[in-house]
Amino acid sequence: MRLLFICGMLAAGEYAASFIPTFAEAWPLAACLALLVGLFGYGSCVRGWASAALFLAGVALFLHASVASERLYRERPWMRGRPDRSRQFAEQPSALRSLKSDFSRRVAVGIERERETVSLSRAILLGERSRLPATTRRLFVESGTMHVFAISGLHVMAIADVLTYLLGLLFVPLRFRGVAAIPLLWGYVALIGFTPSAVRAALMATFNLVAPVLWRKHDNLRSWTLTFLLVHVYDPLLIVNVGNALSFAVMLAILLAGEWGRDLPKVRQTLLVTAVAWAVGVPIAAHVFGRVTPGGMLANLVLIAAAKLAVVSGAIGLIASYVSELTAVHLNNFGALAIRGMVLVAEGVAQIPGANFETGRWSLPVCAAWYAGLAILALAILAASERRRQL
Repeated sequence: MRLLFICGMLAAGEYAASFIPTFAEAWPLAACLALLVGLFGYGSCVRGWASAALFLAGVALFLHASVASERLYRERPWMRGRPDRSRQFAEQPSALRSLKSDFSRRVAVGIERERETVSLSRAILLGERSRLPATTRRLFVESGTMHVFAISGLHVMAIADVLTYLLGLLFVPLRFRGVAAIPLLWGYVALIGFTPSAVRAALMATFNLVAPVLWRKHDNLRSWTLTFLLVHVYDPLLIVNVGNALSFAVMLAILLAGEWGRDLPKVRQTLLVTAVAWAVGVPIAAHVFGRVTPGGMLANLVLIAAAKLAVVSGAIGLIASYVSELTAVHLNNFGALAIRGMVLVAEGVAQIPGANFETGRWSLPVCAAWYAGLAILALAILAASERRRQL
C-alpha cells in the first residue's frame, strides 16, 4: 500500500502541474522545494511531509517534461492544440514487417475462407484492428466489448503463459522460465508496434516473471505500482492522456476487486471483478464513443474467457505451423470457434433493449465525478464489511 500511496501523490502532482504548463521553466524551483520538504520532514513529527514532497516531485517532473513543448508554443503559438506528431511511434523495421506478414498468413491457416473470422483472429492476436470490417467493429462497440481487441493485459499475459509452458516442454527449470520468456514477450510487443497498452502490460508481466528468480512470489499489485512509477517518471506528460489514465485505473480496479473478493465463492468473485471492470470502464466508452453499454457487463462474463482461449490457441497454432501445418489447422479452427462464439454473444447483447445507448461524449470532469462516486461507494462497502466482521 505504501507504493500505491507514492503513485497516488506523484500522479496528483503531475496532474496539478498540467494546469500550469506555462510555468514549465520553473521546474527547478519545484524540485528544490520537494527536496527541502523531504529533508526537513524526514525523522520529524510533522504529518503530511511525505505527501507534500511527493506531490512537489510530481509537479517538478511534469514541468520539466513540458519545457520543450512550451518553448515551441511560444515561438509558434498556432501549434498549440494540434496533435504532437513527434510522439508517434517510429515505423517498424523491414524485418519486423516481414515477420508480422508471415505471422498474419499463418494465423489464417485452415480458416482462409472465413474472412470475418480471419480478420478477428488477426486483430485479437496481432493487433491488426484496421482490417476489421466496419459492421463488425460497430457490433463490438455497441455491445461494450471492443476492448478485447486492444492488445493489453489479457493478451500479453496469455502470451506469457504460452511461452512459459513451451519453455517447460523444453526442460527449462521452473525458476528460470519467466526470465527466459521475457525477451520473447518483448519481441511480441515489438511485433505489434509497441502500442502503449501492450508496453504497460509487458512491464507488469516482466516484474511478475522476474519474481521467481529473486525467490519472491509474484504480486500483481506491486507490479502495477512499479509499472505506474516507471511509466510516469519516464514520461510524465502521459498523466493527461485519457487512454493511459483510464487503462491504469481499470487494471487497478480489477486487481483491488480480486483482492477484496478472494474469500468469496468463485462465481461471486468473477461477478464482482466483471462488475468493477465494467463500472471503471464506463467513462472510456462514454468519453471516446459517447456511448454507455450496460450490456457490456453481461457480455464480458463470456467474451473475456473466449478471447483468452482464442489468443492461446492462436499463439500455439502459430508456433505449431512451423512444425506441422495440419496441427496449426486444428488449433486455428479451435480458436475460430471461440471467435464465432464471441460474435454471437456480441450480437445477442447488442440486441437487448437498453444494452447500449448514446449519451454524447463525456467531458473529463464528468469522468472524474464518476470515479469519485465509485471510490466513495467502495469505501462505504469496505466499511460495512469491516463492521460485520467485528460483530
